[in-house]
Amino acid sequence: MTGQTGRAKPVITLMALLWLLSPANHAVAGMKEVAVAHAITPSGEPIALHRGIYEIELRTSKPITDPYFGVRIQVMFYRPDGTEVRVDGFYDGSDIFRARAYCDTVGQWQWSTRSNWPSLDGKQGAFKVVSSSLPGKLRQHASDSRQFAYDDGTWFLHLGDTGYRYVVDDEPHWQAYIDQAAKMGATKIRTWFCRSRHGIEALFDKDRSGLDLAYWREIDRRIAYASEHHPTVMLQLIPFGEDTEELKRYARGDRASIMAIRYAQARFSAYPNILWCISNDREIVDSDKPLTGRQIRAETIDLIGRDMAKRKPWRTLITNHQSRFKGYRFVDAPWSDIITLEDLDQTSGKVITAYRAQGNDPIVLDEDRYELYRAPKHPRYFFRRLMWSSLLSGGSATYGGLRTYEPKESMAAKPQDMKHPAGQGVYGYYDAVSQGQLKRGADDFVHIHQFFSDASLTLVGLLPDDAIVGGDSAKWKCTHSDKVFIVYLANPSGSSPESDQPSARPPSVTVQVPDGRFSVQWFQPKTAAWTDGNTSVGGAQSFLAPDSGDWILLLRSI
Repeated sequence: MTGQTGRAKPVITLMALLWLLSPANHAVAGMKEVAVAHAITPSGEPIALHRGIYEIELRTSKPITDPYFGVRIQVMFYRPDGTEVRVDGFYDGSDIFRARAYCDTVGQWQWSTRSNWPSLDGKQGAFKVVSSSLPGKLRQHASDSRQFAYDDGTWFLHLGDTGYRYVVDDEPHWQAYIDQAAKMGATKIRTWFCRSRHGIEALFDKDRSGLDLAYWREIDRRIAYASEHHPTVMLQLIPFGEDTEELKRYARGDRASIMAIRYAQARFSAYPNILWCISNDREIVDSDKPLTGRQIRAETIDLIGRDMAKRKPWRTLITNHQSRFKGYRFVDAPWSDIITLEDLDQTSGKVITAYRAQGNDPIVLDEDRYELYRAPKHPRYFFRRLMWSSLLSGGSATYGGLRTYEPKESMAAKPQDMKHPAGQGVYGYYDAVSQGQLKRGADDFVHIHQFFSDASLTLVGLLPDDAIVGGDSAKWKCTHSDKVFIVYLANPSGSSPESDQPSARPPSVTVQVPDGRFSVQWFQPKTAAWTDGNTSVGGAQSFLAPDSGDWILLLRSI
C-alpha cells in the first residue's frame, strides 16, 4: 500500500503463510485459495482472492480511553467499476482498529477512511483482487428466488445442522464438530453467541462499557477456521441467541446492546461463510399485549432487522427464528431474506407448502425434532425423510443431534475419552455416534449430495406438486419441470412420523407425466445405489420400487 499508515493483516494458518511466501507461489495463479488470507507480492502490491476477505489494520497515535463509544471510523472501499461500499471499522484492542472487505469484484480496489479520531482519519490505500474458485457468500438464486446459490452462481443444497455452541469459547471440541459436520454433509450450521444457556452477557465487559474482546476474538477464530477449511459450509450467526432481556434492552435504546450488534456486523459481515438470524425461538407478539416468558414484540425484531439492513454492505442475508408452531411473522418485511420456521413432524412438508403461498424467499424449517430432544424412534429414517420431503416441497430443513443449546459441565479433552451421557455441548457427529450418543440420524445426508451430483440436477426452477403423484404428501412427494420429475416414495410403516420406519413392502406410485418418452431411474436414499428401470411413456404411469424401504424415482424426458 502507498500513501497510508494502515496495513493489511493476513489471517491464515502457518502452512498457508509459508506457502504464500514461497517464491514459486508469487504468481497470481498460484495463490492458495483461503478465503481469509491475502498476500504481498515481491513488488509490494497487496493481493486478495475473489470472494475472500481483505482486512485493513489501523493504529492510533495515542491511547484511546473510550474506543467503543468515543471513536467512529468508517472505511470506504472503491471497487474497480467505481461503486463504493462503506463499512464500519471495529476496535480490536491495543489501540488497533480493523476494517474488512468482502472481495466480490476482480480488479484494483482503493480504500480511504473517515474518523472523528485524527490519527485514523484520511488514510488510504489500494489492493488487487484476483480470480479464485472460492464459492463466496450465500445469496438467493438469480433464476429462482426460493432457492439459494453461492455468490459464484453455484446452486446451494441446504442441509442444515444445529451447532448452537460452536463459537463458544468453553467448547473444546469445536474443531472436530465443524470438520465432522462438513463430512456428514451439512452445508449450514446454526450457531449463537450465548456462553450461558440463553444469554449473551459474555459479549460485554462487567459494567457494559465495552466488550470482552477475548471472547469476540475466539468467535472470530472459529468463523475463520470454518471459512478456511470448509468454504462451502455457511454459519448462521444468531447474535441475540435466546436472550429475551437483551432484546428488550435494544428496544429501549440501550447503547451497549445497540453497539454490540453494530460491532458484530462490522467484525463478521465480510466473511463469505456467514448469514444472520436475529434471535432464536422467541414468541413474537403484538404491541398491545404484555410480555411474559420468551415473548418479544414484533416491532422489536422489526427494529433490529431494519437497523441491521442499513448496515448490510456485502448483502449478507438476514432472517429471524421464532417459537415452534408460530410460523414466520416477517414474510413481507423488507429486511427479511429467508422464511425461517420451527415446527414438528413436518415429514409431509405441509408448513413449507403453506409458506410458499405467502412469499417468494427461500423457506427453511430450521427446527423440528432432535435425536436427543423430542427424539424420533427411528432417527435415521426420520431425518432422511424430513430432508427429502422438505427439499421436494420447495424448501429445506435442519437436523438436530446433540443438545448443543445446553452448556456441558465437563468433557474429556480427547474424543476417545468422552463420557457425556446427557449429550450437551458440541463435539463431532461421528464421535457422538461412536460414543453411542447419536443413532446415525444424519448418516444419509451425504447421499442427498450424491443424488444431485450423479444426476447433474438442481432444484432451481422445479415446481413442487404432490397432486400429480396422488396427493398424499405423507407418502409421496414430487417436484418437477416438463422434462424432469423427482419423486420421493417415503413408504412409512404407519401414520406417525415420530415412530414410523420404512415399510417392509416395496412402495409404488402413479405419476401423471406429459406425453413423450422418459427414462426411469431409482435411487436408494439409504445406500446411494442406482437402479435403472424400463423406459416410460407419458400419461398416468405406475411405478413399483425395486425393493422395500423408501426410494427416489427420477424420470427424465428422452
